[in-house]
Amino acid sequence: MIDFKGLFRPGIIATRPYSPGKPICEVRRELGLGSVIKLASNENPEGPLPEVLEAIARAARDLNRYPDSSAFRLLEALSAHLDVEPGEIILGNGSNEVIDILIRALVTPGENVVYSEHSFIVYALTTMVHFECGRAVPLTADDRHDLPAMAAAIDDRTKLVIVCNPNNPTGTYNTLEEFVSFLRAVPKRVVVAVDEAYYEYVTAPDYPQTLSLREEYPNLVALRTFSKIHSLAGLRIGYGIGHADLVTELHKTREPFNVNSLSQAAALACLENWRVVPERALRNERERERLAAQLKGLGFRVTPSQANFLLARCDGNAGQLTTALLHKGVIVRPMHAFGLGEGALRISVGLPEENDRCVAALREILS
Repeated sequence: MIDFKGLFRPGIIATRPYSPGKPICEVRRELGLGSVIKLASNENPEGPLPEVLEAIARAARDLNRYPDSSAFRLLEALSAHLDVEPGEIILGNGSNEVIDILIRALVTPGENVVYSEHSFIVYALTTMVHFECGRAVPLTADDRHDLPAMAAAIDDRTKLVIVCNPNNPTGTYNTLEEFVSFLRAVPKRVVVAVDEAYYEYVTAPDYPQTLSLREEYPNLVALRTFSKIHSLAGLRIGYGIGHADLVTELHKTREPFNVNSLSQAAALACLENWRVVPERALRNERERERLAAQLKGLGFRVTPSQANFLLARCDGNAGQLTTALLHKGVIVRPMHAFGLGEGALRISVGLPEENDRCVAALREILS
Protein backbone atom coordinates (compact mmCIF):
# COMPACT_ATOMS: atom_id res chain seq x y z
CA MET A 1 0.00 0.00 0.00
CA ILE A 2 1.47 3.36 -1.03
CA ASP A 3 1.44 6.12 1.57
CA PHE A 4 0.49 8.89 -0.84
CA LYS A 5 0.36 11.49 1.92
CA GLY A 6 4.03 10.87 2.53
CA LEU A 7 4.76 12.13 -0.98
CA PHE A 8 3.46 15.62 -0.29
CA ARG A 9 4.95 18.62 1.47
CA PRO A 10 3.61 19.10 5.04
CA GLY A 11 1.92 22.37 4.04
CA ILE A 12 -0.21 20.52 1.49
CA ILE A 13 -1.33 17.87 3.98
CA ALA A 14 -2.24 20.50 6.59
CA THR A 15 -4.32 22.57 4.18
CA ARG A 16 -8.09 22.31 4.09
CA PRO A 17 -9.46 22.79 0.55
CA TYR A 18 -11.30 26.01 -0.16
CA SER A 19 -15.01 25.64 0.54
CA PRO A 20 -17.04 27.99 -1.69
CA GLY A 21 -20.62 29.05 -1.13
CA LYS A 22 -23.09 26.32 -2.05
CA PRO A 23 -24.30 26.55 -5.66
CA ILE A 24 -28.03 26.92 -6.28
CA CYS A 25 -28.25 23.59 -8.13
CA GLU A 26 -26.78 21.72 -5.14
CA VAL A 27 -29.27 23.20 -2.67
CA ARG A 28 -32.17 22.43 -5.01
CA ARG A 29 -30.98 18.85 -5.40
CA GLU A 30 -30.23 18.18 -1.73
CA LEU A 31 -33.33 19.82 -0.25
CA GLY A 32 -35.80 19.29 -3.07
CA LEU A 33 -36.49 23.00 -3.40
CA GLY A 34 -37.76 24.74 -6.51
CA SER A 35 -36.90 28.37 -5.86
CA VAL A 36 -33.49 29.14 -4.36
CA ILE A 37 -31.60 32.44 -4.12
CA LYS A 38 -27.87 32.76 -3.53
CA LEU A 39 -26.52 35.60 -1.40
CA ALA A 40 -23.30 33.85 -0.42
CA SER A 41 -20.51 34.57 -2.90
CA ASN A 42 -20.57 38.33 -3.51
CA GLU A 43 -21.72 37.88 -7.09
CA ASN A 44 -23.51 40.56 -9.10
CA PRO A 45 -27.19 39.53 -9.24
CA GLU A 46 -27.81 41.61 -12.36
CA GLY A 47 -25.89 39.30 -14.68
CA PRO A 48 -23.79 40.11 -17.77
CA LEU A 49 -24.87 42.79 -20.23
CA PRO A 50 -26.45 41.70 -23.54
CA GLU A 51 -23.43 43.16 -25.36
CA VAL A 52 -21.16 40.92 -23.29
CA LEU A 53 -23.22 37.82 -24.05
CA GLU A 54 -23.10 38.67 -27.74
CA ALA A 55 -19.31 39.00 -27.60
CA ILE A 56 -19.06 35.61 -25.90
CA ALA A 57 -21.25 34.02 -28.59
CA ARG A 58 -19.05 35.44 -31.34
CA ALA A 59 -15.87 34.24 -29.64
CA ALA A 60 -17.36 30.76 -29.17
CA ARG A 61 -17.18 30.18 -32.93
CA ASP A 62 -13.40 29.85 -32.64
CA LEU A 63 -13.19 27.52 -29.65
CA ASN A 64 -11.17 25.06 -31.72
CA ARG A 65 -8.32 27.59 -31.57
CA TYR A 66 -6.13 28.43 -28.61
CA PRO A 67 -6.71 31.91 -27.20
CA ASP A 68 -4.32 34.78 -27.83
CA SER A 69 -1.83 34.11 -25.05
CA SER A 70 -0.71 37.74 -25.10
CA ALA A 71 -4.35 38.98 -24.96
CA PHE A 72 -3.23 41.85 -27.19
CA ARG A 73 -6.62 43.48 -27.80
CA LEU A 74 -7.70 43.25 -24.17
CA LEU A 75 -4.39 44.61 -22.86
CA GLU A 76 -4.57 47.52 -25.30
CA ALA A 77 -8.11 48.34 -24.14
CA LEU A 78 -7.25 47.95 -20.46
CA SER A 79 -4.15 50.12 -20.75
CA ALA A 80 -6.16 52.87 -22.46
CA HIS A 81 -8.91 52.62 -19.85
CA LEU A 82 -6.49 52.70 -16.91
CA ASP A 83 -3.99 55.12 -18.51
CA VAL A 84 -1.09 52.72 -17.99
CA GLU A 85 1.21 50.88 -20.39
CA PRO A 86 0.23 47.38 -21.59
CA GLY A 87 3.51 46.11 -20.14
CA GLU A 88 2.33 47.16 -16.67
CA ILE A 89 -0.61 44.72 -16.72
CA ILE A 90 -0.72 40.98 -16.11
CA LEU A 91 -3.91 39.02 -16.71
CA GLY A 92 -5.00 36.04 -14.65
CA ASN A 93 -7.63 33.32 -14.50
CA GLY A 94 -9.31 35.47 -11.88
CA SER A 95 -7.27 37.83 -9.69
CA ASN A 96 -6.70 34.74 -7.52
CA GLU A 97 -4.23 33.52 -10.11
CA VAL A 98 -2.33 36.81 -10.02
CA ILE A 99 -2.03 36.40 -6.23
CA ASP A 100 -0.72 32.88 -6.77
CA ILE A 101 1.73 34.13 -9.41
CA LEU A 102 3.05 36.81 -7.06
CA ILE A 103 3.65 34.31 -4.27
CA ARG A 104 5.24 31.67 -6.51
CA ALA A 105 7.47 34.22 -8.24
CA LEU A 106 8.62 36.14 -5.17
CA VAL A 107 8.76 33.80 -2.19
CA THR A 108 11.42 31.16 -1.52
CA PRO A 109 11.59 28.74 1.45
CA GLY A 110 12.09 30.64 4.71
CA GLU A 111 10.59 33.87 3.39
CA ASN A 112 7.11 35.13 4.26
CA VAL A 113 3.97 36.95 3.15
CA VAL A 114 2.07 39.30 5.50
CA TYR A 115 -1.72 39.64 5.28
CA SER A 116 -4.71 40.10 7.56
CA GLU A 117 -5.88 37.12 9.58
CA HIS A 118 -9.52 37.94 8.80
CA SER A 119 -9.40 38.61 5.10
CA PHE A 120 -9.88 36.73 1.83
CA ILE A 121 -9.20 33.13 2.80
CA VAL A 122 -7.31 32.40 -0.44
CA TYR A 123 -4.30 34.29 0.97
CA ALA A 124 -3.99 31.80 3.81
CA LEU A 125 -4.60 28.79 1.55
CA THR A 126 -2.07 29.87 -1.08
CA THR A 127 0.67 30.71 1.40
CA MET A 128 0.08 27.45 3.29
CA VAL A 129 0.72 25.30 0.22
CA HIS A 130 3.69 27.49 -0.74
CA PHE A 131 6.21 26.67 2.00
CA GLU A 132 3.75 27.69 4.78
CA CYS A 133 4.93 31.25 4.26
CA GLY A 134 1.91 33.17 5.61
CA ARG A 135 2.11 35.62 8.50
CA ALA A 136 -1.38 36.72 9.59
CA VAL A 137 -2.16 39.92 11.51
CA PRO A 138 -5.50 40.44 13.34
CA LEU A 139 -7.98 43.11 12.30
CA THR A 140 -8.70 46.18 14.39
CA ALA A 141 -11.69 46.18 16.76
CA ASP A 142 -13.80 47.85 14.04
CA ASP A 143 -13.06 45.09 11.49
CA ARG A 144 -10.46 47.00 9.44
CA HIS A 145 -6.91 46.20 8.43
CA ASP A 146 -4.49 47.09 11.22
CA LEU A 147 -1.96 48.64 8.86
CA PRO A 148 0.54 49.72 11.56
CA ALA A 149 0.54 46.16 12.94
CA MET A 150 0.98 44.76 9.42
CA ALA A 151 3.95 47.07 8.85
CA ALA A 152 5.41 45.96 12.19
CA ALA A 153 5.06 42.30 11.15
CA ILE A 154 7.43 42.83 8.22
CA ASP A 155 10.93 41.50 8.78
CA ASP A 156 14.02 40.97 6.64
CA ARG A 157 12.46 37.77 5.21
CA THR A 158 9.19 39.38 4.09
CA LYS A 159 8.73 39.54 0.31
CA LEU A 160 5.06 40.43 -0.08
CA VAL A 161 2.25 42.15 1.83
CA ILE A 162 -1.37 41.72 0.73
CA VAL A 163 -3.99 44.31 1.67
CA CYS A 164 -7.62 43.67 0.70
CA ASN A 165 -9.28 47.07 0.33
CA PRO A 166 -12.27 47.00 0.70
CA ASN A 167 -11.77 43.93 2.81
CA ASN A 168 -13.55 40.65 2.23
CA PRO A 169 -15.44 39.51 4.31
CA THR A 170 -15.93 42.67 6.40
CA GLY A 171 -16.60 45.25 3.66
CA THR A 172 -14.49 47.82 5.53
CA TYR A 173 -11.78 49.95 3.97
CA ASN A 174 -8.63 51.85 4.87
CA THR A 175 -8.39 55.53 3.99
CA LEU A 176 -5.87 57.26 1.73
CA GLU A 177 -4.12 58.82 4.73
CA GLU A 178 -3.83 55.45 6.49
CA PHE A 179 -2.64 53.70 3.35
CA VAL A 180 0.04 56.27 2.46
CA SER A 181 1.34 56.17 6.04
CA PHE A 182 1.54 52.38 5.69
CA LEU A 183 3.38 52.57 2.36
CA ARG A 184 5.96 54.90 3.90
CA ALA A 185 6.62 52.30 6.59
CA VAL A 186 7.07 49.39 4.16
CA PRO A 187 10.60 48.80 2.83
CA LYS A 188 10.82 49.35 -0.94
CA ARG A 189 12.16 45.79 -1.34
CA VAL A 190 8.75 44.43 -0.20
CA VAL A 191 5.97 44.24 -2.79
CA VAL A 192 2.60 45.58 -1.60
CA ALA A 193 -0.34 43.97 -3.42
CA VAL A 194 -3.70 45.69 -2.93
CA ASP A 195 -6.62 43.40 -3.68
CA GLU A 196 -9.25 45.75 -5.09
CA ALA A 197 -11.84 43.20 -6.19
CA TYR A 198 -14.61 45.52 -4.94
CA TYR A 199 -12.98 48.75 -6.13
CA GLU A 200 -15.82 49.78 -8.45
CA TYR A 201 -18.38 49.62 -5.62
CA VAL A 202 -16.57 52.13 -3.40
CA THR A 203 -18.16 55.55 -2.91
CA ALA A 204 -16.10 56.79 0.07
CA PRO A 205 -14.25 60.00 -0.93
CA ASP A 206 -11.17 59.15 1.15
CA TYR A 207 -10.62 55.75 -0.46
CA PRO A 208 -7.06 55.50 -1.88
CA GLN A 209 -6.60 55.58 -5.66
CA THR A 210 -3.68 53.18 -5.86
CA LEU A 211 -2.80 53.78 -9.51
CA SER A 212 -1.95 57.40 -8.74
CA LEU A 213 0.47 56.26 -6.02
CA ARG A 214 2.56 53.92 -8.15
CA GLU A 215 5.12 56.52 -9.29
CA GLU A 216 6.09 57.30 -5.70
CA TYR A 217 5.73 53.67 -4.59
CA PRO A 218 6.93 51.43 -7.47
CA ASN A 219 6.62 48.36 -5.22
CA LEU A 220 2.81 48.76 -5.32
CA VAL A 221 0.63 46.32 -7.29
CA ALA A 222 -3.14 46.74 -7.70
CA LEU A 223 -5.29 43.64 -8.24
CA ARG A 224 -8.71 43.92 -9.87
CA THR A 225 -11.32 41.60 -11.35
CA PHE A 226 -14.18 41.32 -13.81
CA SER A 227 -15.95 38.87 -11.47
CA LYS A 228 -17.85 41.36 -9.34
CA ILE A 229 -19.45 44.48 -10.77
CA HIS A 230 -18.95 43.20 -14.34
CA SER A 231 -20.78 39.90 -13.60
CA LEU A 232 -18.12 37.57 -15.04
CA ALA A 233 -17.55 35.36 -11.98
CA GLY A 234 -18.27 32.27 -14.08
CA LEU A 235 -15.55 33.10 -16.61
CA ARG A 236 -12.70 33.88 -14.19
CA ILE A 237 -10.69 36.86 -15.36
CA GLY A 238 -8.75 39.39 -13.30
CA TYR A 239 -5.59 41.43 -13.61
CA GLY A 240 -2.73 43.10 -11.81
CA ILE A 241 -1.19 46.52 -12.47
CA GLY A 242 2.40 47.10 -11.42
CA HIS A 243 5.80 48.42 -12.46
CA ALA A 244 6.77 47.11 -15.91
CA ASP A 245 10.00 45.54 -14.62
CA LEU A 246 8.05 43.60 -11.98
CA VAL A 247 5.33 42.54 -14.41
CA THR A 248 7.93 41.31 -16.92
CA GLU A 249 9.27 38.86 -14.34
CA LEU A 250 5.78 37.81 -13.23
CA HIS A 251 4.92 36.82 -16.80
CA LYS A 252 7.63 34.15 -16.60
CA THR A 253 5.54 32.38 -13.95
CA ARG A 254 2.22 32.77 -15.77
CA GLU A 255 0.87 29.65 -17.48
CA PRO A 256 0.53 29.88 -21.28
CA PHE A 257 -3.05 30.52 -22.43
CA ASN A 258 -4.11 31.19 -18.84
CA VAL A 259 -7.01 33.45 -19.90
CA ASN A 260 -9.42 31.76 -22.28
CA SER A 261 -10.84 33.35 -25.42
CA LEU A 262 -14.38 33.72 -24.03
CA SER A 263 -13.06 35.58 -20.98
CA GLN A 264 -10.98 37.89 -23.13
CA ALA A 265 -13.93 38.71 -25.39
CA ALA A 266 -16.26 39.26 -22.44
CA ALA A 267 -13.82 41.51 -20.58
CA LEU A 268 -13.23 43.59 -23.70
CA ALA A 269 -17.00 44.05 -24.09
CA CYS A 270 -17.23 45.12 -20.44
CA LEU A 271 -14.66 47.84 -21.04
CA GLU A 272 -16.53 49.01 -24.14
CA ASN A 273 -19.70 49.31 -22.03
CA TRP A 274 -18.18 50.89 -18.92
CA ARG A 275 -21.04 53.41 -18.80
CA VAL A 276 -23.11 50.94 -16.74
CA VAL A 277 -20.56 50.66 -13.92
CA PRO A 278 -21.53 53.86 -12.03
CA GLU A 279 -25.20 52.92 -12.39
CA ARG A 280 -24.59 49.45 -10.99
CA ALA A 281 -22.53 50.87 -8.13
CA LEU A 282 -25.32 53.29 -7.21
CA ARG A 283 -27.98 50.57 -7.25
CA ASN A 284 -25.75 48.39 -5.08
CA GLU A 285 -25.19 51.19 -2.57
CA ARG A 286 -28.89 51.94 -2.24
CA GLU A 287 -29.85 48.31 -1.84
CA ARG A 288 -26.96 47.58 0.54
CA GLU A 289 -27.97 50.37 2.90
CA ARG A 290 -31.63 49.30 2.75
CA LEU A 291 -30.65 45.71 3.57
CA ALA A 292 -28.37 46.89 6.39
CA ALA A 293 -31.22 48.86 7.97
CA GLN A 294 -33.54 45.85 7.80
CA LEU A 295 -30.93 43.55 9.36
CA LYS A 296 -30.36 46.03 12.17
CA GLY A 297 -34.10 46.05 12.72
CA LEU A 298 -33.90 42.30 13.33
CA GLY A 299 -31.20 42.81 15.97
CA PHE A 300 -28.10 42.16 13.89
CA ARG A 301 -24.93 44.18 14.36
CA VAL A 302 -23.94 45.20 10.84
CA THR A 303 -20.45 46.37 9.91
CA PRO A 304 -20.44 49.44 7.59
CA SER A 305 -19.54 48.24 4.09
CA GLN A 306 -18.12 49.72 0.89
CA ALA A 307 -18.59 46.49 -1.07
CA ASN A 308 -21.52 44.42 -2.39
CA PHE A 309 -22.02 42.43 0.80
CA LEU A 310 -22.61 42.90 4.53
CA LEU A 311 -21.02 41.31 7.58
CA ALA A 312 -23.81 40.78 10.11
CA ARG A 313 -23.43 39.41 13.63
CA CYS A 314 -26.01 37.93 15.95
CA ASP A 315 -25.89 36.47 19.45
CA GLY A 316 -26.84 33.01 18.22
CA ASN A 317 -25.09 30.39 16.12
CA ALA A 318 -24.67 31.63 12.56
CA GLY A 319 -24.08 28.08 11.34
CA GLN A 320 -27.50 26.97 12.59
CA LEU A 321 -29.06 30.14 11.20
CA THR A 322 -27.45 29.48 7.81
CA THR A 323 -28.85 25.93 7.79
CA ALA A 324 -32.32 27.20 8.63
CA LEU A 325 -32.08 29.71 5.80
CA LEU A 326 -31.00 26.96 3.40
CA HIS A 327 -34.21 25.08 4.10
CA LYS A 328 -36.08 28.23 3.11
CA GLY A 329 -34.14 28.46 -0.14
CA VAL A 330 -31.77 31.26 0.89
CA ILE A 331 -28.01 30.70 0.68
CA VAL A 332 -25.76 32.94 2.82
CA ARG A 333 -22.23 32.42 4.13
CA PRO A 334 -21.36 31.64 7.77
CA MET A 335 -18.09 33.26 8.77
CA HIS A 336 -16.56 30.80 11.25
CA ALA A 337 -13.97 29.79 8.61
CA PHE A 338 -12.77 33.39 8.59
CA GLY A 339 -12.35 33.41 12.36
CA LEU A 340 -14.98 36.10 12.88
CA GLY A 341 -17.01 34.22 15.47
CA GLU A 342 -19.88 31.74 15.57
CA GLY A 343 -22.45 34.53 15.35
CA ALA A 344 -21.12 36.10 12.13
CA LEU A 345 -22.47 35.65 8.64
CA ARG A 346 -21.91 37.41 5.33
CA ILE A 347 -24.86 38.33 3.13
CA SER A 348 -24.31 39.41 -0.46
CA VAL A 349 -26.46 42.24 -1.77
CA GLY A 350 -28.99 40.71 -4.16
CA LEU A 351 -31.84 42.08 -6.20
CA PRO A 352 -34.46 43.95 -4.11
CA GLU A 353 -36.85 40.99 -4.15
CA GLU A 354 -34.03 38.61 -3.13
CA ASN A 355 -33.03 40.81 -0.20
CA ASP A 356 -36.67 41.06 0.88
CA ARG A 357 -36.97 37.28 0.78
CA CYS A 358 -33.82 36.89 2.88
CA VAL A 359 -35.05 39.36 5.50
CA ALA A 360 -38.49 37.73 5.62
CA ALA A 361 -36.89 34.31 6.12
CA LEU A 362 -34.67 35.64 8.90
CA ARG A 363 -37.62 37.30 10.60
CA GLU A 364 -39.58 34.05 10.51
CA ILE A 365 -36.65 32.00 11.84
CA LEU A 366 -35.80 34.43 14.63
CA SER A 367 -39.41 34.76 15.75
